[in-house]
Amino acid sequence: MPHRYSTALSHLVLAGTGICCLVHIRGQPLNCPHVTFGIITVNSVIGIWRWGNPDYGDKTDGIYKFTSYLQYLFALPCITTTVWLISGYERTFSCAWALLPLGALIFYFIENSTDTRDTLMEILIPLGLIALGVVSFLAENYYGIATAISYAIDHYCVLKQERNYDIPAQDLYNYGVCFFLYFALRAIGD
Repeated sequence: MPHRYSTALSHLVLAGTGICCLVHIRGQPLNCPHVTFGIITVNSVIGIWRWGNPDYGDKTDGIYKFTSYLQYLFALPCITTTVWLISGYERTFSCAWALLPLGALIFYFIENSTDTRDTLMEILIPLGLIALGVVSFLAENYYGIATAISYAIDHYCVLKQERNYDIPAQDLYNYGVCFFLYFALRAIGD
């Protein structure tokens, strides 16, 4: 596996953004934002090692891919759950959004098939985007709408298009996740 210092730098910026978000919400009683910001921060710290260490970085590729998958599964649903809760929706129904990805995670461990994993992820992400966008629109939470738009652009336009940019797609994705984190932090009220 090659190493790219630019990708390590983008992970460093993303880890710093995640840590700042975690510091801002340290007193918040809801755990869902902690999960989102925590998973992204842990993945970024592993990414710094993965992409920035030419000698041993490739040895962390498996854990890096797994934490990336956790990030895809849980980052958006946990923010969606938090926005639903602060918008006054029932706790049981709202928390279902954060628990929904557990089914995909169970399938990941049982089947360990890339096709199944990607299919489940591609079902969960649009559902989360729609849920976050609609509830944010109804509650007039414009940062929530910006969070959904930021995640959608980052996921569908940067990560999935795989165009030949001068900048690696992973770097652009990481910088886009920084915007997602900022808007998510503002959407939950901090």
